[in-house]
Amino acid sequence: MGMSLLTSATESVYGEDLEMFRDTLRAFYRREVEPNVKNFEVDGVGHDIWRKAGAAGLLGTCVPEEYGGAGDKGLSIVIGAEELGYSPAGASAGAFLGTDICTLFLASHGTEEQKQRWFPTIISGDTVQCMGMTEPESGSDAVAIRTTAVRDGGDYVINGSKCFISNGAKADLLYIIAKTDPAARAKGMSIILVPTGTPGLTQRRMKTMGYAGGDTGEIFLDNVRVPTANLLGPEGGALRIFQTQMALDRMQVCSRSLGAANQAFEMTLEYVRNRKIFGQRIIDFQNTQFKLAEIETDLAIGRAYMDDLVRKYQKGTFDDRDGWRAKIWFPEMEFRTLDTCVQLWGGNGWMDSNPISRMFTAARVQRIYAGATELQKSLMGRAYIK
Repeated sequence: MGMSLLTSATESVYGEDLEMFRDTLRAFYRREVEPNVKNFEVDGVGHDIWRKAGAAGLLGTCVPEEYGGAGDKGLSIVIGAEELGYSPAGASAGAFLGTDICTLFLASHGTEEQKQRWFPTIISGDTVQCMGMTEPESGSDAVAIRTTAVRDGGDYVINGSKCFISNGAKADLLYIIAKTDPAARAKGMSIILVPTGTPGLTQRRMKTMGYAGGDTGEIFLDNVRVPTANLLGPEGGALRIFQTQMALDRMQVCSRSLGAANQAFEMTLEYVRNRKIFGQRIIDFQNTQFKLAEIETDLAIGRAYMDDLVRKYQKGTFDDRDGWRAKIWFPEMEFRTLDTCVQLWGGNGWMDSNPISRMFTAARVQRIYAGATELQKSLMGRAYIK
């Protein structure tokens, strides 16, 4: 048995209901996702798994109760990310259920018509969502996007492309960030809902270093025409909408790092207790003990750190600096943990047949997601200058 450092329900800052959600989610991953990892790596994550997640009550948790959801304010997404990291299958499944953060955008800024149309199928798993922001020429610099949406009568005509989009290859509902007023730069960016199958829309799966089953996609929009009623929130309001959820997005990335690091520790502890070299168990070497002690210390710090962030989020006091610091520390901690664990696994850690190898490559992208480590440091640096 490994040594879990995940918070128990009696100690949890999340509360009993969300810890029950965690238990259900973890059981779902073990029952439905982990046995199918190899299939995901070939064909991506199929809609059937999304529908099973919907049937288990795991989707659309942020949908208000009057629309059939749980009415959660976002922390279910943080727990979901931690469990996706904790599951070895998460290293293959990519963002998977993590894109449910789009639902919060719809709940907070959608029109009544948009909510009535999309909430039922989001909850059931029939609608997979993705956020289309990143482009070939713009990543962390979101204002540099080139995709445009021009009004033509009662429609928007959208042209441009997106890349590295989580679930982008198979999403049914795309939240496309486009410039409706290019001259206004940041204030001219809008979010427009584009259903899959719209003429001129092409979605294509991208091959990535990790997340082999993650359906990371590139999106091409060639004179894509949708009604102006598909605008989410005010025209020109994309960055303001994003800023309201930036804290949650960074928290869920960091939470995933914490879950993955904890799982890697548990798996490695069990491995070194059983693996022998030169007639001794690997755990019997002092170097192994020291390395594991360093990891456990990081995990304890990480747990306390995350709990503090959750409390701040609950109180509404989570600010930009909290997000910047967390996004620097957690993914970097995850990566050094996985690097150490693979070293302790030796040659077996390099083999694709062992999940620890895929967890290592998955950890690499966490330092880039939701704003690279260097961007967070740059943002902190600008604050120092001011």
